[in-house]
Amino acid sequence: MRCVSRVDVVLNYDILIFDQNTNSLFRNCLKTSKRTVYTHLYVYFYTIISILLYTHITLADLGSVASPSRFCAPLWRRLGSAASITGEAKRVEREKLVRSSNRLQEVEDHGVPCLEECGNERNEGLLLRHAIEEVQRRPIEIPSIVGDESIFTMDNQRLSCPHHLKTVLAQVFFANRTQIESAVKSAIAAQGSWSMVSSSERLAIWRKAVDIIQADELRIRAYLMMTLSKTSEDATNDIQRLLSSLRANADYLEHLAELRFEIQGDLNVFPSFHLRPMDGFVAALAPFESIALSASLALCPALMGNTVLWNPSLEVAPVSYLIFQAFQQAGLPPGVVNFIPSNRRLFLNTVTNAVHFSGLNFHSSAEEYRYVHKLVGDKMDRYICFPRIVAECPGQNFHFVHSSANVDSVCSATVQAAFGYAGQYSNSLSRMYVPSSIWHQLRDKLVDATKKLHIGDPVQPDTDMGALININAFQQMQKLLKHTESLGHLCGGVCDDTTGMFVQPTIVQVRDPLDPLLCEPFSGPFLPVFVYADDAFSEALKLAANQSRYALSGSVFAGRDEVILHCLNQLRMSASNLYVNERCTGSNLGLTPFGGNRLSGTNDKSGSAYFLMRWCSPLLIEETVEGPVQAQGSKRVL
Repeated sequence: MRCVSRVDVVLNYDILIFDQNTNSLFRNCLKTSKRTVYTHLYVYFYTIISILLYTHITLADLGSVASPSRFCAPLWRRLGSAASITGEAKRVEREKLVRSSNRLQEVEDHGVPCLEECGNERNEGLLLRHAIEEVQRRPIEIPSIVGDESIFTMDNQRLSCPHHLKTVLAQVFFANRTQIESAVKSAIAAQGSWSMVSSSERLAIWRKAVDIIQADELRIRAYLMMTLSKTSEDATNDIQRLLSSLRANADYLEHLAELRFEIQGDLNVFPSFHLRPMDGFVAALAPFESIALSASLALCPALMGNTVLWNPSLEVAPVSYLIFQAFQQAGLPPGVVNFIPSNRRLFLNTVTNAVHFSGLNFHSSAEEYRYVHKLVGDKMDRYICFPRIVAECPGQNFHFVHSSANVDSVCSATVQAAFGYAGQYSNSLSRMYVPSSIWHQLRDKLVDATKKLHIGDPVQPDTDMGALININAFQQMQKLLKHTESLGHLCGGVCDDTTGMFVQPTIVQVRDPLDPLLCEPFSGPFLPVFVYADDAFSEALKLAANQSRYALSGSVFAGRDEVILHCLNQLRMSASNLYVNERCTGSNLGLTPFGGNRLSGTNDKSGSAYFLMRWCSPLLIEETVEGPVQAQGSKRVL
């Protein structure tokens, strides 16, 4: 029997039924009682909106069923529609949607939440607390993994909890130069066999690993909360982004392997297109801010048939180790991914000495990116190929507000973007431009909302923001707050390292449009705001577009279509991820391709099929056959 989720609607006439298997809408004349009309209407609109968000239905597909709002219309006209790759990731998201709709309808029908669901939430809370206690009681030992060998070196790095410095959570055994060189040899030895593994076998490993990670979600969440000082919500979102990324990348590879395209030529010539891996090994340097990002840097090249040296930062090493173990259990052959926590400079200097160094996938500051470019450039003569360097660097991310914007929406989005995860994401809000006509109203709301944030132990359910990640980040924030005392802090400005590295969320008003606070990136819960005169809108927009050399993420808040389009045109080069009436960190749902231009990286859009293509070296083979034959398209083979 075909699986159908129903959306019962409407005023004793038609009921609209959505068929999940065929994505088709058809009408079925059914009767319903007037008692459930309003309940069904609520469920109907909620589900239809969610379906549109998750299935990427275009305006042409919608026909007369729906029309875009006046805020959506400019984006549709400007950006158009594009074909999307669907697969396992989309299937999982749709199943979540159906479960959510069923729960919502049950609540509406019965007037109270489902007792089973409430019990499950309580049980999950108990299991999470138990997992956190285990993390605190038993520090994990994390070795370097070369091939199938675990190596415990003399360089033992202790990882403490950021919000409770006396609690040691892990001992990470950093690799020395000898172990890194052994890992290079292991990767080169495994390259020949791994590059010949079919895409279907690789996909099976990836999807099995996703199931293993999902089953171990509570333990991974506990480590994220304790080692990175993330709230339960932030940790859950990070894990969901990781799972979505792994599923989506597997779907992308599956579709890339099936693509066909025509090559112009003689009728007796048969071309084939092969997505080979790189000729050598790839190094991946991962940041602390997100396990989804850390794992993606190493696993995307491996999915395309490359062998990888994975160097996670100290803070994210425990969770990265759990992900690595999941892939081992899923059947990833030894040597394909070598887990090498170590000093970053030592790691870089060692891997770039190798003759077979073919690529570097990393997240760092612009200064470190310059260092890597110079380092690789000076050693270029020794390599057998030109290495590819893919990088994402932090940005000076902005919110540009027009006088027509909704003040409440701006306030909510700004507090979340600036102070979510203590402002430590690479795309956290770093500057804000506000017109004077709404500044006083917005200022009061921002200050009130910021003061209501609860700062403390992220294990507590009422905590909104945890501690800074390490002592270096804490000291940099201390210097920044001391430097800006003369500006007058509208709120916050207090640092406390008594038990953990806590910094109160701080907002300052900047009066100099050329202030370095509006130009240079920083990390932490700090937000400078520049107030511009309403009649200087054009000048303020040019200032936001050209003031910073960094261009990662930005948002426009306005209520008029012509203003939105004008802002998008002016700001198109000042950010590589632009949002409209949404925070600059984007939505927590789904997977958004991400990357920055200018000094914010190489903009290779991780989270997309384009990013996977960066880690292959295509091969074209043409075979000539004598005699008359029919022409046919070429084939991509992995």
